[in-house]
Amino acid sequence: MKKILTVLLLSFLSVTAQASEQTGKTAAAKEVLEASNAKAIFSEARRQIEGMTDQALTQTIPADNKAMMERYTSRVQTILEEGLDWGAMEEQMLAIYQRTFSLQELRDMAEFYQSESGRAIMKKMPQVMAESVQISQRQMQHVMPSLQQMFSDMEAELAQKDAQKGAQKP
Repeated sequence: MKKILTVLLLSFLSVTAQASEQTGKTAAAKEVLEASNAKAIFSEARRQIEGMTDQALTQTIPADNKAMMERYTSRVQTILEEGLDWGAMEEQMLAIYQRTFSLQELRDMAEFYQSESGRAIMKKMPQVMAESVQISQRQMQHVMPSLQQMFSDMEAELAQKDAQKGAQKP
């Protein structure tokens, strides 16, 4: 009987410790997101996406078609509001942080982001990310013609094989 009580007590303590650590990880992960200014970074990324879609619409829709421009701008806004919601993003980020980092690592990250250096890095990170995206876009512009040619070659080769198969059937 003593063994059973000991096992039950140890099991209870283990479950309690795990629940306590999970609660601590949730709080620490929230602190990391807050200290790292994740919501503001998300909002900035969304503004950049809005800017890119506005630019694409401006380049696509003739300037004299104001009603069409307004209609599609409104649709883009609705799509982004529904699809890029911070609340849903935050839940997913919290889950990732809790799954990926230990409680101590989360506490250390929060402490760093709250430091002078951490705040400076996070303040400058949106600019770094924006410039990184621009570099990636420029590199893609150089790669796209080659990729488009490769896909054209592949489609031609597949069409040729299909034609050969069709010619070989009795």
